[in-house]
Amino acid sequence: MGGAPGAWQVGFEVLLSAFGVAYVAGLWWFTRGIRPQVPAGQGQPQVSVVVAARNEEGRIGGLLEDLSRQTYPAARWEVVIVDDGSMDRTPAQVLAAPLPNLTLLQSTGAGKKAALTQGIAAARGELILTTDADCRVPPGWVGGMAAGFGPGVAMVVGFSQIGRAGEIRGWREGFEALDFLHLMGAALGSASQGGALAASGQNLAYQAEVFARVGGYALVADRASGDDVLLLQLVRKLGKGQIRFATDPEAHVVHPPAPSWKALLGQRARWASNAPYQFLLNRGFFAYIAGVFGANLLLALGPVLVLVGWAGAGVGGAAWLGKTLAEVLLCWRATAFFGRKDLRRFFPAWALGQPFYLVLVGLLGVVGRFSWKGRAHRWGRKTLRP
Repeated sequence: MGGAPGAWQVGFEVLLSAFGVAYVAGLWWFTRGIRPQVPAGQGQPQVSVVVAARNEEGRIGGLLEDLSRQTYPAARWEVVIVDDGSMDRTPAQVLAAPLPNLTLLQSTGAGKKAALTQGIAAARGELILTTDADCRVPPGWVGGMAAGFGPGVAMVVGFSQIGRAGEIRGWREGFEALDFLHLMGAALGSASQGGALAASGQNLAYQAEVFARVGGYALVADRASGDDVLLLQLVRKLGKGQIRFATDPEAHVVHPPAPSWKALLGQRARWASNAPYQFLLNRGFFAYIAGVFGANLLLALGPVLVLVGWAGAGVGGAAWLGKTLAEVLLCWRATAFFGRKDLRRFFPAWALGQPFYLVLVGLLGVVGRFSWKGRAHRWGRKTLRP
């Protein structure tokens, strides 16, 4: 037994060093890619805004109001909202909206992807633009996202933020908002360097023809999530067009914070449930995700291993320091670029809690059970109605 701690320590230090280097290198790559993207647009393409809505009577009114104020020529865009089995007054609110170019459909399937597929099939636009029913969009949103398209552009990833600047209250909302901002920074950083990795369905646009060429959501229909990032990987794999990021502030979307820790963890577990599926779509990205999870798992276990003498404090401390410095660079660059310096005060709490949080949602997403929109999921697939 006397040699066990030594073996544990060597193994811990080797793994932590390898995972840590990969994690820091990825953060540096994302950071260097955070820069303005010049719009590629030519003309005013026909746009279909497609929204899947389920039990959103308290939120969808704001989105409908925002859509009624769009500056894009009315003859060049439409709104298709698909009600995904709402049990409240969501359909009635949609029908009452003052939008002449609005169509309401009742979903014939179950789940967001089925609803979106139905809406896209009914859409007349050459571009499909999606957001969530609880988001808020500026008057130039449709035009700002459409401007990202040009010859050879298949998809445009849009920026979304949790709450507006100055609206975040409390460290739970601050943790969520800063964490999501880092995801958006990584999405921009990767897309601007020709290797788009991430997107959010809160603000995403793509060519209708490209959606059809990848088979829509057919290959990922059984996943609880992924109408955004898995679709992005399918488009990337198709290799028939560039994936860009829209940095114009007029294309930015606002999403409300999760109402509780439970809701936030459930949402993030749903997102994390797609990680293993990346092995089939982008093995390089899957390897990076696995490295990030491994680095944060070892960082979370590090203090305990040091206390029991199975790990050295030197390497563990250096890893925490390297991780924090790399995250500071990404945080400061992203918050400055997106105008969210108000979130910097939450960085210490986020940096300290992030390894434990990431490991928890990773495990919940891959092997746990979670609920979303009244539907239960296990192993990242829909299982039953609770």
